[in-house]
This record gives sequence, C-alpha cells and structure tokens, in this order.
Amino acid sequence: MSNRIFYACQAVGIAKTGHNSTQNPEFAMMRGVQSVGISTNITLEQIFGLGQLEIYANEENVAEVEVTLEKVIDGEKLLYLQSVGEAGKTNIVDASNKQCDVYLGIFPDSVRFVAGQTRDHVVMCSGMFISSVSYNYSVDGNATESVSLVGNNKFWDNTTAGILSATPTSLFGTPATGVNSLDGTDVPASSVVRRHRFDLYGSTLPAEVLSQANNVPGSSGIQSVSVSVDFGREDQFELGRFGPYNKTATYPIEVTTEFEVIATNGDLINVSGVGPATTTRAITLKDTAGTVIDCGTRNRLTSVNYSGGDTGGGNATITFSYSGYNAFTVNGGGAYWT
Repeated sequence: MSNRIFYACQAVGIAKTGHNSTQNPEFAMMRGVQSVGISTNITLEQIFGLGQLEIYANEENVAEVEVTLEKVIDGEKLLYLQSVGEAGKTNIVDASNKQCDVYLGIFPDSVRFVAGQTRDHVVMCSGMFISSVSYNYSVDGNATESVSLVGNNKFWDNTTAGILSATPTSLFGTPATGVNSLDGTDVPASSVVRRHRFDLYGSTLPAEVLSQANNVPGSSGIQSVSVSVDFGREDQFELGRFGPYNKTATYPIEVTTEFEVIATNGDLINVSGVGPATTTRAITLKDTAGTVIDCGTRNRLTSVNYSGGDTGGGNATITFSYSGYNAFTVNGGGAYWT
C-alpha cells in the first residue's frame, strides 16, 4: 500500500487492441512520458412521470473514457504512432480507424524504478481511438508531443467484465518483460529535442514565416512552432447494443499550424476586397531526433497577428496561423505495429 502516486512509480504502455502478450511487438512501454490523465464521464438521463414528484427512472448512458498523454520528443517511440501504428506514417484515413489499448501501471511509492517491482494496480483503457494530437517546439524548454484518446472501456487489475480474453494485469506483463527497460538506467534514443535541435534548414516553411529574417545570416527569428489535429469523433449506435459500435472521425480533418516569429519587417501581408491574398504552402517540420511532421502542400494562411513592441520593452512578434485538411503524416521513433 502506497501513501501517494508520483512519477517514479507509474509506467505507461500502449498496444494494438487485441494483442495477447507483452512479448508481442504490438505492445510498447512509452519512454519520456511527462504526464498522464484518465477521465471517466458517466452520463445519466432522468425520466419523470405524471402523478409523482419523485424520479421515475435514472438511466445510465454509455460512459466516455478519455486518456491524455504528453511526452518529450527524444527519438523514442511517439505516442501518436504507437496509438495508430504504421498507418500514421502514410494515411490519415487508415490511422483514424485504428484502435489501441492504453495501460497505466501503478507501483509502490517506495520504488526508485519500476523494473522488477510488483505492481499495486494496473488500469487498461481498451479500444481507444485517437481524438487529437499536437506537437510543440519552442525556444524555451523541451519539444513535446501530446495526444488525447477516447473510448468506452476501462478495466482495473483482474477485471474482464466478460469482455476481455485476458486480464489487464496479465496483458500489461510481468516485471521481466515490457517494464524491464525502465530500470533506472533508461536514457533517450537521441538527445531530448530543444530549440537548437529543431532542423530549420531541413524543414519546409512558408515564405511568410521566413520573411522576418534579421541581420544574422541564416537566421529566421522563429520563437515557436505548433501543429494540432482534432479528429472530432462521433459515436455510431445501433439497436441491440448498449455502447457505440464505432467512433468515426469527422471529415474534413483540419490540421492547424502556428508560427511565432520576432518581427523585423512588419507582417508584410497585403489583403484587399479586390481578390484573394493568399496561396497554398507546403509545411514539413523536422528535428534531429528523426521526427518528420508533414502537414501537406495545401496549407493556407488563415490569420496573422502583429503584437508587442510596447513601452514595456518587449519585442514585437508576429503569429502566422495556417490551416490544411486531411493531410497529416508523422514519422520517427522506429517501427510500429500494423
């Protein structure tokens, strides 16, 4: 029995839904994870009837489970790709249909690492769909990846509820298998990505973003880059079944990319009621850990915001926001399940 739960006594694993062993390459322990959150919302529908003030029935609807994860980008397996498999490298439609199981192992608060330790509890969120994913690079701090997954199944320890063919405890594995690498000697496959490990010259960036080059040769003045994708899930129900038989992605899927740049020339964006002011732009982001985020070739500028440079002494900055649709692939972190 523990007195608390903190980072050293937790471990996260992600597997293809339906995997049967931690020896299977469809299962992977996630490294460099910074945070994990699991929320469960149970909705009730109240039914009242004529002739009495008291409630007639209080029916439970299907519960919604959401898992949120964030990790540093470090050359290890990426959360998004481990959630959707190899499809995430080539096909957003195929990736949106993939399901995964997310495991959180909770260990005693007396451990320095989880390898070889006996778990207190394991929770398994099964049949999860990717709901959103984002990547963030900044001049301050580490580059990060964040994902949100949604589903309707959550099982603790040895519970199967007549649904699972094996228990979460057995599927998460023994300390001798998947968790064994987290033994206190774990280090990133590459260095953790920080500002100097963003591959500025290998990336494909919009001309507007590069228009703020300063007097330092090869400089761009870029302060941050973020990419976010929301899959907008919708439940599909049918008669004879309590829960949804599918959680479909809502198309078109918008891919939003934002760049914050220190201003040197003003935003240089001309607009007029006479005709269109923008054109399509290709956007691809790379870093030295081998991550490649491809947002396609048909992104268009949706807003530009010039601010700062006031009497408080700060620099003026420009934020360029781009929008694309149905074009999003990610690579990095090695091979994944199919």
